[in-house]
Amino acid sequence: MYITRTSPFTVLLLFVGLLSLNACQPGGGRLNQSDDDQHMFTYQNPNHQLPFRDTHIIWGDSTFYAVGTSPPYWGGPNPGVKIYSSPDLVNWTFTALLIDASKLPDNVWYKDRFWAPELHRINNRFFLTFNCQNSGGGHYATPDMLHHHACGLAVADHIEGPYTVKTHDEPLTPFPSNDLTLFTDDDGRVYAFFNNGWTDIHHIYVAELDTTSFVLKEDPVKLISQEPGTWDGGGIEGAYVIRKDDTYYMFYSSWTRGYAVGYATANSVYGPWTKYEKNPLFGAFSEDGTNYLFREGAIITDTLSPYVTVGHNQVFTGPDGRLWTSFHGYVQGAEEASAIIDPIWFEEGVIKTEAPTYTPQRVAIKPAILERFPGLAQ
Repeated sequence: MYITRTSPFTVLLLFVGLLSLNACQPGGGRLNQSDDDQHMFTYQNPNHQLPFRDTHIIWGDSTFYAVGTSPPYWGGPNPGVKIYSSPDLVNWTFTALLIDASKLPDNVWYKDRFWAPELHRINNRFFLTFNCQNSGGGHYATPDMLHHHACGLAVADHIEGPYTVKTHDEPLTPFPSNDLTLFTDDDGRVYAFFNNGWTDIHHIYVAELDTTSFVLKEDPVKLISQEPGTWDGGGIEGAYVIRKDDTYYMFYSSWTRGYAVGYATANSVYGPWTKYEKNPLFGAFSEDGTNYLFREGAIITDTLSPYVTVGHNQVFTGPDGRLWTSFHGYVQGAEEASAIIDPIWFEEGVIKTEAPTYTPQRVAIKPAILERFPGLAQ
């Protein structure tokens, strides 16, 4: 990595450049029509209406939904798994508790510290992944740890529930673990990705999921590990997998310096996986009162950026029909995280993004998406 110091004149040029980019579709060329000829979607990060860490966005029939880690993140048990809804990806409203921790028996393994939930539509049902523990020990207390933080799964016929926990008696994962995500391949097979935790070295694993019996079909396979001395040397977590053509892309995050997102690629779910040579793809940190951004392996001083950390991302289809990423960020002085969304695209197999943005952004809404989500035309 290297550091580039930004002069006031350069900051001005960057700001002008950002305004120009707002009239473009990154990776897709400049818009062929004027704003008057089409509906535009306008947004600005961060969005404080979603006070989530690990923000995960999913489409409903005519509404967007979001889940994530709810506050309090560290100081005490959080309320469970909250879901928010939005007609336009900007204005969000709390909708329901998909898992209400206050209604759970004291002796279940998944009692508190609900972490990084996700929602996946599989075979016309909704699979809710969650990660948690029982801080009181319960029947998962062991001599060397008070609790067993692990991954669970719940299923519902409707996105707002009610959800039935399918891993009530024991976790889905066979060892202490976190950040469960699901990936459905082109052949319909579903895979569970997750990371271990509470060990000297963090790894990300995969195992095929039986979507009928809700158990792993195989022993988890180790895919990638943190590498001391590199950007992900502090630990790795937050896997999220997509496929484009014959290549699998696995996003993951590290907190080595601030918080940041990188990715690895493979020709098979089981690897071998190769980390992108310009990781981290994006991220942020703050030192001595100055904020910095990560951009494709470079560290950039950005005196206008409000972010001190950003990371743990997910991917969804945005208003313009391209892939977008959602993740969380902290701004200077804030105790709670906020949601961030930005487009991603591919150039010769390499993922590109301007994330994390913080100035007003405008993109043209794809007509078919506008028909399904009319609220996008603000």
